[in-house]
Formats: sequence, C-alpha cells, structure tokens
Amino acid sequence: MQLRDDPFLSIANKIPNKYIENNKRNIVGYYCTYIPEELLEAADLIPFRIRATGNEDTNKADTYMVRFTCSFVRSTLNLALDGVYDFLDGLFVCNSCDHSRRMFEIFDMVVFKREGFNKNVPRFYIAIPHILTEEGYQWFYGEISELKNNLEKVYNVKISDDKLNDTIKLYNRNRKLMREIYELRNLNHPKLTGTEALQLAIANSSVPKEIANRELERLLGIFREREGLNIDDKKRILLIGSVVDNAKFTELVESSGAIIVSDNLCFGKKTIMEDIDSNSSKSPLERIAKRLYYRNPSCPRSMDDHKRRLEFVKNQIKIANVDGVLLQRITNCDLHGCDNMLFEHELKELDVPVFNIDRENFQSDYTRFQTRIEAFLEMIR
Repeated sequence: MQLRDDPFLSIANKIPNKYIENNKRNIVGYYCTYIPEELLEAADLIPFRIRATGNEDTNKADTYMVRFTCSFVRSTLNLALDGVYDFLDGLFVCNSCDHSRRMFEIFDMVVFKREGFNKNVPRFYIAIPHILTEEGYQWFYGEISELKNNLEKVYNVKISDDKLNDTIKLYNRNRKLMREIYELRNLNHPKLTGTEALQLAIANSSVPKEIANRELERLLGIFREREGLNIDDKKRILLIGSVVDNAKFTELVESSGAIIVSDNLCFGKKTIMEDIDSNSSKSPLERIAKRLYYRNPSCPRSMDDHKRRLEFVKNQIKIANVDGVLLQRITNCDLHGCDNMLFEHELKELDVPVFNIDRENFQSDYTRFQTRIEAFLEMIR
C-alpha cells in the first residue's frame, strides 16, 4: 500500500493547506524547533513551521542575502518574497543560527513592506544560550516568560496555567503518537519508508495539533496493519544533519538502494523524543522551558552537548539495526559541518560505515549526487 498520496502526508508537498486556509485562528510562523509551540498554542495561535518546500531557486532572496549563506534560509525568503507566506499572522525567530536569525530583520524590512502587502504582522525574538548550564536555563526561562507577556499584550489573550497544562497534554500526546509510528521503522521489515516518515513530520508541523493527533491515530492504525516492507538487500541508513524539508531528497537516497530507518533531524526525531514532565511541581512554563533547553538530542548550536548527541546516534544505530550513517549538511552550515566532522571520526573508530556530504537545499544535480550515494551503499558489506 502506497501512502505518499495520503491527504495528510500530501501536506508535506506544499505550503498552505486546507487545514489552515479554513481556520479562523491566527497562524504564526516559526523557524526553529526551540520556539515553544505549547506557549503559542495556549495563546490560541496555530504554530506553522516555516520551510522551503517546492522552491527551486533563490534569485529574489539573493538580492538581500549573499550566496554563501544557507540556501534553506534563502529559499524560505524567496518563497516569502513571492507571497507564499502572506497567510502568517505572526513571526517567531530565535538565534538558532546566524542565517535564520537575520530573518527577524529581513522580513520586517523587505517581506512585510512589499508593495501591496497591507498586513501588520507582529514579530517575536528569543535569545537562547549556546551552552547548557543552570544559569543558561534561567536565562532561557526568562526569555520564555517575557515572550508569554508579549503574546498576551499583542494578541489580547490571557495565558493561564490551565491553558498551558492543556496544551502540554495535547503536545505530549502528539509526540507519543509520532514515536509510536517511528518505532515501526526499527523492525526487520519496516512498516514505513524514510520518505513517509519525513512527510509525516512535515505535515505534523503544518496543521493544528488536534487535527494532527487525529490523523496520526488514523495513520498509526494503517501502518500497524500494513505488511512489512520487502527491503531485500537495501541498506538500513541513519540520516543525520541539516534540515530536510524536501521529500525528493529522501526519495533519492532510498531509490539508490537504501531505506532510511532512523534520523537525527529537526523534521524528525529531534522534536519528538522527550515529553514535558506532567508530574513536576514546577510551573507549566518552567517545564516547557526545561524540555526545550535540555532536550535530547539537541541541536549542534548547543556547543557543549556533542557527547549526548553521539550517545543518541549510537543508540539509534543499535535499536534500528543500522548498516551505515549518512551525514549531510547544507553548504555553509557551520553548525552541522562541525558536528558531522566529529561524528565522521567517532563513527569510523567504531567501524560504522559513514558518508559525509555537502548539498544545497534544492539539489539540481541529482544524477551526480545519486551516483555518490550509490557508491557509498555499495561499499557497505
């Protein structure tokens, strides 16, 4: 049974979708998964993760950002300049990386001041420390607290602890459903491909969570009843690195003789592996901040946390019976470039086959890229 054309999974192939087009709530865009979605939900907002799906050039964005900046960020800007993100009623940015951080100013100076754009779109920014310490957590909690106050003022809402607790339950349920589906990838005969898993993660970040949960429950039932995939001699791959928001990329990898059985991606396991503690005596806002700040696996922006990221990767290799690891980064991404270099050396010491590649957000030269992937897979015994 092919599910790539399932109505919910198909959301991953486009930006606007029927679930947000027909919704009367304010829809707000965010770049990074360190933005507290539960807090936005409690403010009666619909969080929508900004992505570059479908963009094939950056001609307009290159006017405002030099070409040695991240092609993912430039691609999202290109779409915004084309009006694709005009449905947004708010923008949330953090210092996840220098490239996406600049979107806070560029959207204000360029996107929201385009001729014919007459909408007032509030912007919000939070600063996140790059190391994990108690002092850093207190800083981050302060940023989240200030964001809560600003949301209440700008959108004229009251964010109570009861609302926050309700959204925590909603999002914990969502993460649990995603984990249950993703666990079906660990089987000797996986129940879903890496491409389907990516589509699922993207769609999940593009609709209201109550709708996502209903769809995930439906798809979980389908995947459980589905026969395991006949993978023959396909190599089981763990995919790591920069943001992947284009199913064509995973399709290319899997059509080369692989199946992606696990990942360490922000459209993937990075966002679902840990829930917010529901039994703590801490306030709901403190618990939201704690999960984000100390989350595992973390982003390479957490510069002193590589050891935990390596342990996560080693654990995924074990539980998913991985044959090889594909490290990829978008060209000029320093964060994943450094982390991938460390992973490459560490995994080779463990005799794990590993391949480290650079790519652009939209890969135009698919043939050469596929040839390199095929060569790596042939080397795996």
